[in-house]
Amino acid sequence: MLAKLVKKSTETIINLNEAKEHLKILSSHEDLYINGLLDVVTASIESDLDKDLVDTHYIFQIFDKININEELHFPNTPIYKVEEVKVYEGTNIISNTAYSYSNSDEYIKFDLLPENYSRIDIKYKKGFESSIDLPTPIKQAAKIMLTDLYLYRGTIIIGKSVITLDKTVQRLLQPYKNISFF
Repeated sequence: MLAKLVKKSTETIINLNEAKEHLKILSSHEDLYINGLLDVVTASIESDLDKDLVDTHYIFQIFDKININEELHFPNTPIYKVEEVKVYEGTNIISNTAYSYSNSDEYIKFDLLPENYSRIDIKYKKGFESSIDLPTPIKQAAKIMLTDLYLYRGTIIIGKSVITLDKTVQRLLQPYKNISFF
C-alpha cells in the first residue's frame, strides 16, 4: 500500500513559563534559546518512550485503492481521535455522504467508498490532549533534562568524579515506556 504520514505538533512537555520558573529566569532575553531546548527535551523524551506525549496531529494519506471493510492499521498506534477524513478525486474533495467509516484506536475501515477516488486523507491525534494532563514524573524528567541542557550543557563535573542526571530521568520515565518483545 502506498501511504504517507505527516506529523505536526507545536506543543512541548513543559511550556516556556514553567521552564523559566524552574530555571529561575526573570528576563526574556533567552526565550528563543529556551524554546529550542524545550523542543529538544520533548523530542528526546518522546523518542526515549517511543510514544507521542503532547497533542500531535498526523495525516495518514492513502494513495491505493482499498476494499470495503478492509482494516487499515494506523502506522503508530494507539491513537485517541480521528478528527477528519477527506476523500479526493484529483484535487476535488468528494462529499462526505459518499463514504462512511468506523475506527478503533488501532485501525480504520470504510463501510462505503466512492467508485473513483485518488487519495484518502485521515487526520488523527495521538498523545495526551494537553501537556497539563501529562503525569508529573514525565514533566519532572523534562525539567531535569532542561536544567542539564541549560546550565551544564551535558555532564556535571565535580572534582574528579562525573555525575550525570540520566539515571534520575530514566527512573522517572521507566513506568511510561513501551515495552515490546520480538
